[in-house]
Amino acid sequence: MRTIRTKSTIAIVFCLTAVFLAVGCAATKKITGEIMGKGSALKKKIAFLPTVNKTGYGGKEFQESARVYMNDFLKRFCDDIINIDSRKTRNLLGRIPRFSFGRLDNLALAELGRSLGLNAVLEESLSEIRCVEDKRGIWGFRDICMFVQISVRVRGYDVQTGAVFFDEFFHDEVEISEQEWEDINKTTGYKKETVDWVLAKITPEISKRICYYLGNEPWKGYITSVSKNTFTITAGKDVGLATGDVLEVMGPSKTIKGHGGQAYLVSGPKIGELKITKIYRDRAEAIGVLGSDLQKSSYVKLKQ
Repeated sequence: MRTIRTKSTIAIVFCLTAVFLAVGCAATKKITGEIMGKGSALKKKIAFLPTVNKTGYGGKEFQESARVYMNDFLKRFCDDIINIDSRKTRNLLGRIPRFSFGRLDNLALAELGRSLGLNAVLEESLSEIRCVEDKRGIWGFRDICMFVQISVRVRGYDVQTGAVFFDEFFHDEVEISEQEWEDINKTTGYKKETVDWVLAKITPEISKRICYYLGNEPWKGYITSVSKNTFTITAGKDVGLATGDVLEVMGPSKTIKGHGGQAYLVSGPKIGELKITKIYRDRAEAIGVLGSDLQKSSYVKLKQ
C-alpha cells in the first residue's frame, strides 16, 4: 500500500512540475488545490505569547530581537502559516493564567485562541546564553576558539484540544572575538550585533520545525456568533476561504481532566454543515444547510 501511494505521489509531483513549466506558478497552485484537495491549501493562523527571557542577559531588547527574527523567518519558510504578530494579541495571550507549576491554563488558552481564530499558540523561551572556550580545527593545528552558545525552548499548544503538540529545545553557537566574549560574560555588556548573529543562525531551524508540525495539521475554524441562521466564522480571505465553500460542523467538545488541574477538549462527531455566503478579510458569514444546534459547534473544517 505504501509503495503504491509513494509511486502515486511521485507521479503527481512529476505532472505538477511539467504543468509548472508550461503554465506558470499561479495556475499550478490552482491545479494543485484541485488535485490534492483545497483543505490542505488553507492557511493556519498562529500567534506567540510574549517571548520569555530567562537568560538574565539583554532584557527586553533581547526578547524583542528574538520576536522579530521569528516573525521574519516564519514568513520566509511557512507559506501556509499566518503569524498574528500584534501588540494587542500578545497582550491578550500574556494575560492567560498559569498553574502553580508554571504551565499555562490550557482551557483558557483554547477559549481565547478560538475567539482570535487561531489554530495554535506558541511559547518561546530564551533559556540560556553562555560563553565557552574550546579547541577547534585540524588535529595538531587546533586553536582555542571562543563561542557564544544559545538555547531556546519552543512549546506549541493546539487550540482545538488545548494539548501541547510541540515542545523542543534548540541549541546553536557562533564564534566571536575575545572582546565580544568578555562583553557577553558581563551581564550588562549587551551587544545587539552579536545577539542578532546567533539568532539569525538558530531561528531558521526553529521556524522549519514549526512549519513541519503545523503543515501536517488541517485548518480549523470557529463559530464566534450566531444570528438566526447566520453564523460568523473566525477566518476569511486571509486563510483562503471563498464564497460557496462548505464547512463541516463538529459537535460540542467534551472535557477530559489531566494532570495538575489541566483539562483537554475532545470534539464530538459531525453535526451538520455550513455554506459560506459572505467573505471578508479575516472573517466570513455562513448559513446552516444541514443539521441543527450548529451554534454548539466545537470547530468547523472544510468539506472535502
